[in-house]
Amino acid sequence: MTTVFLETTGERHAMLVGGVTALERKVREAAKQGASRVIVAAPPIAVARPFPIEVRFAPGADAPEGASIERADVIAGIELVDEAARQRAEWAVIRTMNKSFEGPVDALINWRVSMRITRLLARRSLAVTPNHVTILAIMVGLFASVLAQRADYLGFAFAGVLLEVNSILDSVDGELARLRWQYSKIGQWLDNLSDDIVDNVFIAAIGYALGGWWLTLGLAAAGGRLLVAVTTYVSVYRRTGTGDVFAFRWWFESDKVTADDVYDPKALTTWLRSLGRRDTYVFLWMIACVALLPHWVVVHGAVIAMVNVSLLLLHFIVYRK
Repeated sequence: MTTVFLETTGERHAMLVGGVTALERKVREAAKQGASRVIVAAPPIAVARPFPIEVRFAPGADAPEGASIERADVIAGIELVDEAARQRAEWAVIRTMNKSFEGPVDALINWRVSMRITRLLARRSLAVTPNHVTILAIMVGLFASVLAQRADYLGFAFAGVLLEVNSILDSVDGELARLRWQYSKIGQWLDNLSDDIVDNVFIAAIGYALGGWWLTLGLAAAGGRLLVAVTTYVSVYRRTGTGDVFAFRWWFESDKVTADDVYDPKALTTWLRSLGRRDTYVFLWMIACVALLPHWVVVHGAVIAMVNVSLLLLHFIVYRK
């Protein structure tokens, strides 16, 4: 049995860091690293959720032989001596909540907004959940589509900006889930499905606003993207039992074990694929809408759909062989 012995000063371990106590954060990190038991050299404190492993409070106790000794009041290398230190530790933790394989716009721009929203929401303890954020993002995205149908400059401009807000909130729900360990299968499905619903409705709305053959092209683009999305979900669910689209592998990626392998920042294919990453194309769509070039949204959506449908056909041909 791997044991972690946590020392602390006063009740610093009860400070909230990212919406949960420093103690819970240390216990969950210990569990993730393989510990099966934690001994806390302090009186018990109230916790909002059950600990994932055995936790025993033993004020004044000495560390048992072989135990790993750590500080319960040190988070991200920062000792929680006061409120200023707590805030620094909280931000340091939040800054690690991005995905290691995030897209370029998320990595360079969106995090500057999303992580500040995540920090604000985390201070509300466990009241605001990632699913709440996802639902809000869906509403914002669909409202963007409603505005896009106005077919005037203000309609397109505000629609583009709101779609980018949707993309930022799409980062917030994941950051919040990782920050507070609020994962769920429902949340995973809701998060992924919401992206496809919002994007495809938005493309169709822009096509409707432009009218004529643009509507036909917009509907075809949305339909092609929907076909690929459904096929991807079915494939992933059969293989993993989840809705994690990052677990999908094309035939030429069968040797890639993790998403980090697929989206290796050193690989040229990763940068080429970034044009099809949601954070990138939503940002480009926003610029196109603000610049009164909504046609780009439909064309870009159609190109992505054509490329993905072609890859899908090749995928089936290769696997049938």
